[in-house]
Amino acid sequence: MEKFDFNFKDIVENAKDVIIVTKSFPINAPGPEIVYVNKAFTELTGYTSEEVIGENPRILQAKEPDQKTKETKKIIKKRLERQKPVRVTIKNYSKSGKEYWLDLSILPLKNAQGIVSHFVAIERDITEQKNIELKLEVLSKTDPLTGLLNRRAFDKILKNELSRFKKNGEVYSLLMLDIDHFKAINDKYGHATGDVGIQTVTQSCQASLRSQDTMARLGGEEFCVLLPATDKKTAYEIAERVRNIVSNTSIITEDKEEIFLTISIGVSEIQSTDIQYTDVLKRADDNLYKAKATGRNRVCI
Repeated sequence: MEKFDFNFKDIVENAKDVIIVTKSFPINAPGPEIVYVNKAFTELTGYTSEEVIGENPRILQAKEPDQKTKETKKIIKKRLERQKPVRVTIKNYSKSGKEYWLDLSILPLKNAQGIVSHFVAIERDITEQKNIELKLEVLSKTDPLTGLLNRRAFDKILKNELSRFKKNGEVYSLLMLDIDHFKAINDKYGHATGDVGIQTVTQSCQASLRSQDTMARLGGEEFCVLLPATDKKTAYEIAERVRNIVSNTSIITEDKEEIFLTISIGVSEIQSTDIQYTDVLKRADDNLYKAKATGRNRVCI
């Protein structure tokens, strides 16, 4: 084997990637015990080597991790117990509590006897990349004007809700909402005022809904609300409360003119004969148009 006249420790110490070495046993707390960290580790985490030597890597994780982190930790533990390499993406926290994301690779290290005595973790900070991914994920699910779920994301929720109903029989209801005379507002005052109207109605509705309810913007001035574990009688009462709050809401145009907004609402409850999630959606939509056809600013069921 070729001999080198340089120290590999100098390469590891000055590497840009974070490098952590732990003992291979025990895997469970209080192990695996950290025996080495490089400069990149201290720069990223804010911990000095003296603070973490003898500790375990869990010092970098939340005391109550989210479900995704829990699943990732299970994968890591299972692979380490089998003394196999593992590569995952995981969220950690610095000494100051700042969140960061890692592309984490853990490899077993064998001693002269061929026994795995240590693990080395090679970690690359991918926080910026992960934040971009998370933002894109949010954008793919939400309406940019209101921050509500978009039609595509809401459809998935409705499909799941129908599956739950088929499984356990728990009823749910939908509210289909539409801003009255919205085209006239857009035509007279412009789309900027129309956008303010949409945002204002969104805020008023959300303020009067329950924490378990889910509101989505389906397009234009049309919205839908999922009311889980709610029959049509209760749904009607909620719809009337929402309608009343919105009818007392106004916006100010660029010309300082005050405009009061109203909405029409159609209500529908899931039925045992419904086959597709769109069946209950269509009934709510039909009732919405009934509300508009009979004078607007009302609820039809």
